[in-house]
Amino acid sequence: MNQNIPSLTCHHCGYDLHDRQQGDPCPECSTPFDTRPDAYINPWKLNAAITCILIAIVSVPFIAIFSLIFLMPAYFAHSSLKMVSSENRIPTWASNKLRLCYKLMLACLIEFLALMFISDLWPRLFNWW
Repeated sequence: MNQNIPSLTCHHCGYDLHDRQQGDPCPECSTPFDTRPDAYINPWKLNAAITCILIAIVSVPFIAIFSLIFLMPAYFAHSSLKMVSSENRIPTWASNKLRLCYKLMLACLIEFLALMFISDLWPRLFNWW
């Protein structure tokens, strides 16, 4: 994708804004129209972060430390993608995947805390292996 061509879609909801002026609000979500070009974001990095988070979510009940090891690279990939130059904007597909990463990391943390609370109440529950 050429970085010098401005994107004519809303960066929040993806609505087509080709007939709008810069600064006009999007009719769908009221976000101001941003004519900055989309930043290049490697889709492999986002997909790898989502995969690591899903592995962490599945492995929490079995080996909690293993899940935290998988959660760390996902967190670093997620935080590095949030740091985009102010000259570019984050594309719609990337911002949607970043939100998904954040929600999955939050779900993994909640699952971890819930399992720690349950293991304090019933210590023998997770000693089956």
